[in-house]
Amino acid sequence: MIEICNVSKIYENGVVALRDMSMQIPEKQRTVFFGPSGCGKTTLLRMIAGLESITSGNIRIPPSLKISFMFQNDRLFDAITVKENIAYGIDQRTLSKSDLARKVEHAARLVGVDSILEQKCKTLSGGQRQRISLARALIKEPDLLLIDEGLNSLDQTSKYELIDTLIKLQETKQFTLLYVTHDAQEARKVGQNFIEFKKEGD
Repeated sequence: MIEICNVSKIYENGVVALRDMSMQIPEKQRTVFFGPSGCGKTTLLRMIAGLESITSGNIRIPPSLKISFMFQNDRLFDAITVKENIAYGIDQRTLSKSDLARKVEHAARLVGVDSILEQKCKTLSGGQRQRISLARALIKEPDLLLIDEGLNSLDQTSKYELIDTLIKLQETKQFTLLYVTHDAQEARKVGQNFIEFKKEGD
């Protein structure tokens, strides 16, 4: 279980992103952070990942958890191939070439990009890039997968197909999923648990 204990985030310019937030996030379930832009959803997700400092309070995460983060912006490397971008998600020094190739192909197949592994990422559509970002997050076989509005470049049909894939993976692999969205319909489709965020002052 992840415990958020009286967590606040106040930036140096005085902007309050989160104030005194507490919650428990169950393991091996799908939890959605839902609310409008600017209400602190992404800030909390980044603090859970260790990418953002905490002004006060604390976040308790089991120390052995493997964490993967899928960002809203894909952060792919345009000059290298899909295959190389997916492989970037894991420590390649611990794997033989054949094991690495097998893992990359498996992750790519899960999200439907196994037919374009040799293409350079600069040639791809926004939707393809988001699928590759998800594959790069999944190849690590995380215990905790964090997704920050990560499917927004997909059309609705493709988005919901990929969400169905993600749900099946979560149920099979039994990882914990934290999913950020401002879309109520998307939240209902993904989530087992829902945490609604509101802007400071609302």
